[in-house]
Amino acid sequence: MSMRPWLMAAAAAALAGCSTLQPLPDHPGAVAAIESYYAAHAWEEGARCVSPSMQVTQTRVLEDTPGRLVVETRYYWRDGKRTAKAPGFCSGFSTRTFTLEEGRVVAMTGEQRR
Repeated sequence: MSMRPWLMAAAAAALAGCSTLQPLPDHPGAVAAIESYYAAHAWEEGARCVSPSMQVTQTRVLEDTPGRLVVETRYYWRDGKRTAKAPGFCSGFSTRTFTLEEGRVVAMTGEQRR
């Protein structure tokens, strides 16, 4: 039995518990929009993990203009769905860039469902 999934989950919980700063405080709702879009469109590890959810751990604003926000997002992801390609728990840390227009995500880098 591998301890890796448990260690990754513990590390994510520790990061979440220690964080006192809210990502993107000047853009209320942006993190929720990013996490929702990711859940609806992303996959990880070459489609081995096809139903991941994310928890944003860090952000870096690349562009902030009226109506448009581009954010590099560091996140912890996990996918507990068992499939033939992914018989066990999938998790990890990764980075993607999200583009929001008028508060809605319109683009995301990385592997995704169309």
